[in-house]
This record gives sequence, C-alpha cells and structure tokens, in this order.
Amino acid sequence: MKFGKFIKSILTSIVLITILGSSSLYAKEGNARKGKYLFRKYCRECHTDGATGDRAGKALSPIDKTQAEWDKIFKSYKSLACADQWDKRKAKDIKDIYAHLWGHAFDSPSPAKCE
Repeated sequence: MKFGKFIKSILTSIVLITILGSSSLYAKEGNARKGKYLFRKYCRECHTDGATGDRAGKALSPIDKTQAEWDKIFKSYKSLACADQWDKRKAKDIKDIYAHLWGHAFDSPSPAKCE
C-alpha cells in the first residue's frame, strides 16, 4: 500500500514538472538579454511615463505583470492597440522581448523593473 502511494506521488510530481516546465519553454527560446535591449528600443517610446502622441500607452515594466499575464498578452497581441507595431518585428525579436518580460515578471525568481 505504501509503495503504491509512493509511485503515485512520483508520477504526480513528474506530470507537474512537465506542465510547469513547458510554460517556460517559449521564454527559453528567446534571449532575455537581447530582449531587454529590444524592449527599450521598440516599446519604451510609448510605454513610459509622460509618453505623448497617438501611440502613448501605459508605462510598462516586466514586474507590472505575472508570468501568466505575459503569456496571455503574447498569445493574444493582435487585440492590442499596438498590434501593427508587433507585426513589424521579426519573430525572433518578439521571442527575445517575451523572454525578458516573462523572465523578470512579478512572480518570477528575478523580478525587475525596466529603468
């Protein structure tokens, strides 16, 4: 009886590790260091305090969202006001920006503000 519970707990652990690990797979494909540079280059112009113009958005930093929230944003970016700007970027650049934001999200092991 105890052996069966042990096996069941091991299998449950393996399943959980697999599920949790797969959500970060997309972030691991990108280069977070490059993503930080690209975020500053392409996104901070509009997503900063005091931004003006028709593209001015809310100030934004990695720590402003959880990893799940960043997942949702990147999966449904077409609904954002700046979707046309995303479409101008290379897929690799988007992955790099995602890796930076996701890797430094509020609930990540290393949350960070983008200064």
